[in-house]
Amino acid sequence: MPPNSTTEIRPMQDKSVQELLGKLDSASFKPEWVTAKASVTTIQDGSETSFNISMRSKKDSVIWVSISPLLGIEVARVMVTADSVKFLDRIHAKYQATSFETVNKLLQMKVNFEIVQAILFGNFFAYKKNENRFNSVYLEDKYYILSSLNKKNLRRALEEKDPNKPVIQDVYVDENSFRIDKLQVEDQKINKMLTTDYDDFRETTGGLFPFKSTTKIIADKSFEIHIEYGKVTVSEPQEFPFNVPSNYERIR
Repeated sequence: MPPNSTTEIRPMQDKSVQELLGKLDSASFKPEWVTAKASVTTIQDGSETSFNISMRSKKDSVIWVSISPLLGIEVARVMVTADSVKFLDRIHAKYQATSFETVNKLLQMKVNFEIVQAILFGNFFAYKKNENRFNSVYLEDKYYILSSLNKKNLRRALEEKDPNKPVIQDVYVDENSFRIDKLQVEDQKINKMLTTDYDDFRETTGGLFPFKSTTKIIADKSFEIHIEYGKVTVSEPQEFPFNVPSNYERIR
C-alpha cells in the first residue's frame, strides 16, 4: 500500500514525466484477448453484495461479464463497448441498452470505455485528456508519484482544497515493476473522488496482472467494488454472446 501522507516527498530529477509515461506504457497489461474468473464484493450505502464473474475482453473493443451467485447459475450479463453498455437481467426477464451517460449518473463520475478497461487491468489513463496534463514526478518511499499538480517541495497533506483547481490525478507507480499500485482522481469542484488500489501482482504471458483490486467512489453516495481474480488467461480469441430472448422487457 502507498505510504501515509506524513512521509516526506522528494522531487525526482532523474525521471521526467515523459520518461515515466513511457515506462508505464511498456509495463502495462494489454494483450489482445483476456479471459478471467473472479469473486466480487460491492458495497453501497452500507449494503454488501458478493458474487462471481466470468470476464472476457478484446483490447479497446469489448468487455463482457457474466454474473452468478457464489454457488449458482448466471443471473445477469453485461457487455461494454466504446459507445454502449448493455445489461441482461435473467431473474426479472429484463434488459437495458444504454450509453455511458447513464452509467456516469449512477457512478456520479465521468468514465468511458478506456477508463473502465484501464481500471480493470491496472493500466494508466488520463481522466481528462484535454485538461489533465501531468506536471511532476515525485519519489515517496518505493513509489514514483505522477501528478497533474506541480507540488514543488510542499507536503501533500498540507495542501488545502481549492474549488478553482482542475481535476487532480495522482498515480503511484512501483519503482521496480513500473506497475500502478494506486491511482486517485479528485474533482474538488464537486467534491468527488475515485481511488483504486491494486495488490497481488502475478506474472502472466501478457505481463504483470493485479489479482486483487479495490475501487472506491466517494461522492454524495459512496460505492466500493472489491475484485479478487482466481484465474486469468490471455491470447485466446473469445466470443461475446448477448442474445436477448423475445419475451424480455426492455428497461428504459
